[in-house]
Amino acid sequence: MNTASYRVQRLPASCARGSCLAVYLVAVAAFTAVLPGARAFTTTVNNINAPIPDGDLNGYQNSVTVSGLSGPVAHTSVMLDILGGFNGDYYAYLYHNGVSAILLNRVGLSGSNPAGYSDPGFGPNASANPFTLDDLAAVDVHRYQTLGASVNGAGQVTGLWQPDGRAIDPTSPGSVFDTAARSKLLGIFNGMDPNGVWTLYVVDASAGFQGTLVSWGLTVVPEPGVGSLGLLAFGMALCRLRKQR
Repeated sequence: MNTASYRVQRLPASCARGSCLAVYLVAVAAFTAVLPGARAFTTTVNNINAPIPDGDLNGYQNSVTVSGLSGPVAHTSVMLDILGGFNGDYYAYLYHNGVSAILLNRVGLSGSNPAGYSDPGFGPNASANPFTLDDLAAVDVHRYQTLGASVNGAGQVTGLWQPDGRAIDPTSPGSVFDTAARSKLLGIFNGMDPNGVWTLYVVDASAGFQGTLVSWGLTVVPEPGVGSLGLLAFGMALCRLRKQR
């Protein structure tokens, strides 16, 4: 557990090539500069190396405890390292104080693709930047194959993505995913007390391929004051504009 002055995680992005990533990091640096007294919780749980039960909806869970933060949650992001398996099988969510955010919900599953994407996991890129889910990212992880995703040497998907957010049963038919509302993004925790237990649940919803939860990380930023998070949003908006050009 790490409760220290706010420090920047090296966050990758699907659009984070060259100047785009630089713009985002400058925005984050400005964010920290105007918050000399702000505190955040950042942790990475390494070397879990836990098999995710194949085709078992009970899944696997791992928890961290946040303490010592003042002010309600303003922003949350999650890093994942899942090795192997079949990405279209994975259902993952973050749970805190009776509320859950859907991180992954059988990515790629749709009416035209009843199995979802077959890539073997999610992980760091060649620069060791973690696979990260953040509401401020440019695009939805559920459609990553159509949105320029990159993979590392192990075949894991890399980058910075919006969480899935589709609050539907992971065993639903593919056609249900086509129209499902993304009502459970990480912003669902905003305004809540950040202190207490945060639990990651990872499920392999379909038998056939088994993966491993190697590690995961959590960053929780409490409300720092008016305007500060706007700098982060501004940086991400510039990234989007540069990607569109």
